[in-house]
Amino acid sequence: MYVQAIKMKILLITTHPNFEKSIANKTIVAQLETDFADIEIRNLDKLYPDYQIDIAAEQEALIAADIVVLQYPFYWYSVPGMLKLWMDKVLSYGFAYGTGGDQLKGKFLLQSLTVGGAKESYHPNGYNHFKVEEFLRPIEQTAYLAQMKYQEPVYTFRNFQKEGVWNSESQVSAQAMKHATVLKERIRAITSSKKTAVKEFVSEWFRHFDTLDGNGYFVQYLAPEVQMKFPDSDAFTGHDGFHSWYNETKSGFEGTTTHDVQNLKVREVARHHFELDMEVALKGTMTTGAMVDLTVAESWTLHWDELSDRPVIDRYLVSLKK
Repeated sequence: MYVQAIKMKILLITTHPNFEKSIANKTIVAQLETDFADIEIRNLDKLYPDYQIDIAAEQEALIAADIVVLQYPFYWYSVPGMLKLWMDKVLSYGFAYGTGGDQLKGKFLLQSLTVGGAKESYHPNGYNHFKVEEFLRPIEQTAYLAQMKYQEPVYTFRNFQKEGVWNSESQVSAQAMKHATVLKERIRAITSSKKTAVKEFVSEWFRHFDTLDGNGYFVQYLAPEVQMKFPDSDAFTGHDGFHSWYNETKSGFEGTTTHDVQNLKVREVARHHFELDMEVALKGTMTTGAMVDLTVAESWTLHWDELSDRPVIDRYLVSLKK
């Protein structure tokens, strides 16, 4: 569940051979400019009418960005010539790839393109034969080479307009608004926090502790080199240490336990990296018949793994509440 947006810098690189007469691209760019305060829009055709790209300025803009959006019309199954020139000049060896070329590592790359033809033409039985995604493979691979986080592209069909022949201006304009809405949602999804999901995970974690669930449930959320410390044991690292501690602890209880989480505080210190502090009131019965009723202070650090879309605990420290 996404709830809280965190500040990320958006860089929009756009190019169009005739931007002022464009319907779709002009509308989409205007919508993004209106909705996002922290966005830098670089219209390559306006910046470089002589095609003399300022490589240093473009690289500086890329370095400052967290999300890079490429907005363009689909031209001959690829990007317009200006965007290809920009890529050739700016994404250079030592900057975007190769030795020392890690300046774009971890940044998000999102393509937004307007396709002139009909959807059915981009099909094995259509006159373009291939799906749009297949034509975009070179850009996708460029992102991988630059160690960027490639996002599923946003695109719409039938954006070409010729009065009396193909589509109407109002039709293309309306579709561009829908395109912009989808694109804005995709950007917001990237910039949104997992804080609520982390809180829900904490509740689920302790529900499984209540039932003294099997080890397998817990270790799937522990980093391989997780650091852990409990009041009744020395500090340890890794899954083997958790197995030893949990098996011994579990065998000492009779039946189930209850964990009441109080004063939970979750801080997002970097995108998808969290620090948690909480108090946990534990009640249970030992196999000896003794009753357990104590409160501990817990401090966690965890990150949300984007590939598996789940939390991973990196550090888990527990101390008796004084």
